[in-house]
Parts: sequence; structure tokens; C-alpha cells
Amino acid sequence: GFIGDEFKDLWLGLFTDADFAGDRSDMKSTSGAFFALYGRHSFFPLSSASKKQTAVSHSSVESELVSADCGLRTIGLPALDLWEILLNRKISLTMFQDNQATARIMITGRAPTLRHIGRVHQVSIAWLHEMLKEQGIQLEDCHTNCMAADIFTKHFTSKDRWSHACKIIGVVTPHS
Repeated sequence: GFIGDEFKDLWLGLFTDADFAGDRSDMKSTSGAFFALYGRHSFFPLSSASKKQTAVSHSSVESELVSADCGLRTIGLPALDLWEILLNRKISLTMFQDNQATARIMITGRAPTLRHIGRVHQVSIAWLHEMLKEQGIQLEDCHTNCMAADIFTKHFTSKDRWSHACKIIGVVTPHS
């Protein structure tokens, strides 16, 4: 990573993603997260996670919501307290989501067809909505090709796609 900005110009970015039923043996999805400190001239990876979900999801939106909840609860929110102390100011957190239906549910706080998600996955859509509003977390659309959490959820068979996934999280190989 590298820091080329003043502390006042830095912000936190959290990418969350999920595969849908990626484990063929039990059809459970995998949650992935990538967390970094950003600035106009800064990129510093801070954390990442890959975790198999505990229950089978019925849709990609459901698995994406479980991943967003896990990433925000275990990485994003705890880091806000630390970075506000380190930078001696309130810092903004931006969540990146590549599934528009998932983002819409997080913004509205409603998903009648997913009312089982609390019982099955212990995920509260209302809580995700509340965190966006009350904590001032920005939710941004992310093109699938720029989803930094992909590397923690997907199976790669193409060398080019693997290289691209590595580059967007800051893992690069020196040129010979």
C-alpha cells in the first residue's frame, strides 16, 4: 500500500461480495470482504475476510445481504472507532456493492420476500438500513469488474481474471 495524501483526505472503503451456492457439496455461499484506507493518492489494504455462510441462501441477493452484514459488523464498524482515534477526526466509510437489488434493499430497509433471513441467517435488513442512515455510511454502486471482494469468494480458472483480481486488492508482481 501507499499513502500520498494528508490524513484529513483519507477515507475507508469496504467491499463485500458473495458467491451464490458456490460450494457444490452443500450449496452454501461464501461471504467475502476487502477493507482499505483510500485517498486521491492513497491505497492501503487493511483487512480481508472469506467465510462460508452457515445456511443455504435461496438467491444471490440473500447471500449478498449476509455478506454485507458480516463485513459491516465484523470489519467496517469496529474499524471506524479505531481510525477516528488514529486520525483524530470523524472518518467516512463507503460500502461498495455490485448487486443493485441488494443495494436497494439496504437503502429502503425492506424486503418482504426475504423475511426469513433473520431466522435463517441471523441477519437484520432493518439493522443494515439503520447503520447506513445513523452511522453516515455511504453505499456506492460498484461495477462487477472492480469488486475487490471477488477474490475472496470466487473460483478462478482464468489466469487473466486471477491477475486482475490480485491487482485490485494491491497484490502485484514486479516486472522482470
